[in-house]
Amino acid sequence: MIKFKVFFDIEKEERWLNEMLTKGWVCSNINSAGLYTFQQTKDFEQVIRIDCQQDLRGEKQVTYMQLHEDFGWRLLKVKSYDGTYYWVKRKDGHDDLFSDHDSHIAKYKRLMKHASNWAILSFIFLMIFDANDSFSSLFSIKNAYFTPGLWEKEGFAFLFAFLFETPFAIMRFIPPWLFLATCSIYITLYYRYRKSIQQFSQ
Repeated sequence: MIKFKVFFDIEKEERWLNEMLTKGWVCSNINSAGLYTFQQTKDFEQVIRIDCQQDLRGEKQVTYMQLHEDFGWRLLKVKSYDGTYYWVKRKDGHDDLFSDHDSHIAKYKRLMKHASNWAILSFIFLMIFDANDSFSSLFSIKNAYFTPGLWEKEGFAFLFAFLFETPFAIMRFIPPWLFLATCSIYITLYYRYRKSIQQFSQ
């Protein structure tokens, strides 16, 4: 079975993958485009955990992976472009990647960095898409139509020009809003992770 899902929050993604496990579906592959491949299983005594390790390279990455494998974790997927690691193992009473306050705090600091990186990247793409017209197309879809004199045309000439350019106008109008929404979501996650750090620090 293949499912399409888009997650911004890896904690929510982790919960969903484990909920699928309780329904008898274990994830066997994760595509960067949001496609999750599941296989049916009768082994409900499994758990999936997700870790974010953006800065692991070379020997540090090998050591990190070997350490988790020594504790029974099997690497399901690693997204090399953002350092997201998906681990699966059979439940044995030690089913969390993070066992103390310090490791949880370190985890949320990495998630804060992950969220801030994606927020900045989304903002950069927003600037690239819409900076030339001072963000006017964000607030008026009319400004996404570039055909000269379109709104002065009448009858069939207007209808033809309007229908011809509408797909291009939509492609100009929607992406800036998507980047703005993505940026806002990651900013929200950044502050939520920071709040989690404060809770563990108390």
